[in-house]
Amino acid sequence: MNSNLQKEFRVLVGRIRNRRFRGKVKRLIDDAFKQFRRLGGLDFFSSPAGKSHHHSYSGGLIQHTLSTVRIALGLAEVLEKVYGYKKINRDYVLAGALLHDLYKPLTYTIREDGNYEISSLGEKLDHLTLLLNEASKKGFSEDFLHVLAASHGEAGPTTPKTVEALIVHLADYVDSRLMGEIQRAYFSLVRKCLGETPAKVLPEKVFEVIYAKQVGGCEKVKKVFRRK
Repeated sequence: MNSNLQKEFRVLVGRIRNRRFRGKVKRLIDDAFKQFRRLGGLDFFSSPAGKSHHHSYSGGLIQHTLSTVRIALGLAEVLEKVYGYKKINRDYVLAGALLHDLYKPLTYTIREDGNYEISSLGEKLDHLTLLLNEASKKGFSEDFLHVLAASHGEAGPTTPKTVEALIVHLADYVDSRLMGEIQRAYFSLVRKCLGETPAKVLPEKVFEVIYAKQVGGCEKVKKVFRRK
């Protein structure tokens, strides 16, 4: 699955229409990946997207990134086809969604028990600060830097002031909230049905556990969770 997600990520980068802008995005990504390897940090495709709240498992970051892209492009289509707003810069929406969490691998480290914690660098600099620093060096426009800076809304350095920034922020919020709620439901069901709290998220079990409770109650949850 991970190789397919890596391929989809690269394909989406290639969908950026403006050749010069696409080249800048590729260079930013390639330089970031080299930096991750040089500093011995987590790989982008095996990093979590969150320490505990959402996508807090290996591969969570690429899943969150691709989902954010799909939601963002869907929102852009709604604005264009339903509301008739035709001035959306789709390159900014696509690239903003692809890049908004690019530097998260440097802010996490993995413990011996398989759980994640904030890295030494992450305690001092957040991933958006790292991203904006590198993006500004690449000469991105003020409007695109704003898309990145506003991607976390009130939780970031600024709130969206353009339609493109709002789309990326809402897409990020929807996906993080979606998987955050699903993870919480998973932990809650395991505690309720087995009387124990999982040490970490088991992504291959999350949806199985939720569906098992729906169709077979706690007995089904127990079987699914303990199945190898």
